[in-house]
Amino acid sequence: MTNRLAKTILFWLGLIVAPLVLVGMELFHPANFTRDPGMFAYLCTSQPYDPAFQALAYFGPQWWVTLHMIQLPLIGLVSIGLWGLMDDIDGGIAGSLAWLSRALTFVFMVLYTALDSIGGIGLGRSILNIETMRAAGTLTPDEAAGAIKLLNTDWLDPLTGGMGSFISLGGSWAVFGAAVTAALALALTARAPWPALLLLVGFGWEIQVSHAAPHGPIGFSLLLASALWIWWSRRTTAAVVDRAAVAT
Repeated sequence: MTNRLAKTILFWLGLIVAPLVLVGMELFHPANFTRDPGMFAYLCTSQPYDPAFQALAYFGPQWWVTLHMIQLPLIGLVSIGLWGLMDDIDGGIAGSLAWLSRALTFVFMVLYTALDSIGGIGLGRSILNIETMRAAGTLTPDEAAGAIKLLNTDWLDPLTGGMGSFISLGGSWAVFGAAVTAALALALTARAPWPALLLLVGFGWEIQVSHAAPHGPIGFSLLLASALWIWWSRRTTAAVVDRAAVAT
């Protein structure tokens, strides 16, 4: 496989395929449930559509686990795609911005991997195990109440909690910073049209707000649109160069 083909495949996987899948999945990622009815009370069972929680529906704790297991590699692919946008941008202000974007993309990938592992997969499995033990009678009501209280506290932990924590806010601001610095580097090197760069910044802002519905689907849709615009612009430019070469 040539280096150019590998880059093309990673571009499509990271900036087209992964965002497209994430758009669909995040439509079923609820929000605003922490205070009322509470994290465990909401996530422990399937929920119908309710505009207060943004998502189209929630299918229960097994879905919470599945959602975040799928999300883990997809976020990795998005990170690879964002890193790839900075290919061959070196030297000067643009080069410095490109390296800053790469560094922030790495931080985003690390912190969101931690977030999805702890607040997604780990939390979901803990909820399922509590419900299984309750049904089997191996967990007393007092023990179950204590376990639920612990999980609700973990959800709000300032370092590793599912919302408002260091890993949550850190990862969200990192992806916004990565998108902004990437857009500036691409603008300074004239490697993408400005509307596509605005869409890229919009992606970063929406994911900074939240990756749950509705911001997650909006954000990843903006990334998808930006990537397609950049791809079409580069394809059109390459075709013009080829025609000019043939003419000469």
